[in-house]
Amino acid sequence: MAYAISATTPDINFYTARDGRRLAARVWRTEEAPLARVVFLHGITSHGGWYDQAAGHLAAAGFEVHFLDRRGSGLNADDPGDVDDWRTWIDDVAIYIRGFKTATPDAHSHGLPTVLAGISWGGKLAPAVARCHGALVDAVALICPGLYSPYLPGPLKRVALSIPAPVRFQSRRVRIPLRRAELFTDSRRWREYISCDPLALRNVTWRFAQEDRRLTSFARQSAAFLHMPLLVMLAGRDRIVDNRRTRQFFARAAGHHKTLLEYPGAAHTLEFEPDPSKYFADLTDWITRTVTK
Repeated sequence: MAYAISATTPDINFYTARDGRRLAARVWRTEEAPLARVVFLHGITSHGGWYDQAAGHLAAAGFEVHFLDRRGSGLNADDPGDVDDWRTWIDDVAIYIRGFKTATPDAHSHGLPTVLAGISWGGKLAPAVARCHGALVDAVALICPGLYSPYLPGPLKRVALSIPAPVRFQSRRVRIPLRRAELFTDSRRWREYISCDPLALRNVTWRFAQEDRRLTSFARQSAAFLHMPLLVMLAGRDRIVDNRRTRQFFARAAGHHKTLLEYPGAAHTLEFEPDPSKYFADLTDWITRTVTK
């Protein structure tokens, strides 16, 4: 059975980063007072617009959903695929979430539990944020996280990325290796969507690649700092993620409330399965059980 695309239209929120950059987030509201807040982080190629089905499903279940577009991606069109420092990515997320904590007491979202969910590349950023700002995060969900991947730089490129680059070289563009839409999904319809998406990120700066390497290293060392409830969701036919090493990361996570779910026949982007309803239901059920304990 094909799953219908959500017709829910998100609001667009803007917030100011530490360096004064104006950044965008898509927000799906609830009709009643929300049970919790779910903050999503997207993949390296994607943006929040890819995931409106899951967001709409969660909003219908009573969760306020915030999907942050990474600086230089999606709705944040200035300086595409660039960052000054890997810690800036962490700061951007923390500043957004901290805005909820300092909201006025009569705001409907004040004091809600916050679940941080990272998809693909966002599955590297999410544990890094949780490690640095654990007080801001009540639970973490990693959905096909890009912590380990055959598409990450090999030994020679890692050496090249570790060498400080001249300023003139830092803005040089390099292609993201995840160019083929079939890496993300087996669905012809969704492959066409990815291939034609004008907001999809196709290349990044050399500086981005260098900072991404540093984020990857930091994120891989973050398992011991994840004391909050943790969910990891894996696609059995994932061509982007190394599931074996991701399971090892899951085993090292420090918390006692850990859940690992696997979808044997699914490709990398669970959202783009012919029928993603099981994924939506599992994610909703885990968040519900986690925030209502």
